Amino acid sequence: MAKRQVKRAEVIDLLAVHFLDTGLSDTGLRRLAEVAGTSDRMLLYYFENKEELVAAVLTHIASGLSASLTDMFGNRPLPPSALLEALWAAAKSEAFKPHLRLWLDLAANANRGDPLLISIAQKISTGWIDWMANLLDVPEANKDATAALILATVDGQLVLFPGEIARGEHAILQLIALFRGQAKAQE
Repeated sequence: MAKRQVKRAEVIDLLAVHFLDTGLSDTGLRRLAEVAGTSDRMLLYYFENKEELVAAVLTHIASGLSASLTDMFGNRPLPPSALLEALWAAAKSEAFKPHLRLWLDLAANANRGDPLLISIAQKISTGWIDWMANLLDVPEANKDATAALILATVDGQLVLFPGEIARGEHAILQLIALFRGQAKAQE
């Protein structure tokens, strides 16, 4: 790997930690350069512009989270109830808190109309829905919609109960029960 690519990867790794710690509020180019241990001019040597840098870091974080989830779940087909139950357990864990805070920060900023963040949030959402759809043991025609419902339900609980995610437990359990009832009715 070329020296420039190695340094670029190092910068992405350093800034990923920064974003997970601070969210998207502290993303001025000078501050990012400081965190990366370089100058803003060097950042622009490694990345075409700030937008490319932010996109690379957020995509890297999302890919890492997806890899962690794949390690947790493997590739075996799961009924929607089992996938939701396991995702909810992960969402409540300390290990995933920084990722969830950053995801909500990204979504909130995207909803304010930032075109770059809209694009990134859509790309990440699509990736997670595709990942979940591939795991779901449901008819092919229902995979994307079921995956989107699971993602929206977990995200919704995060939005409704910031700092108290366990308060969303009842809604999650209700959807798990609905999924199980639907599965029994189809047997």
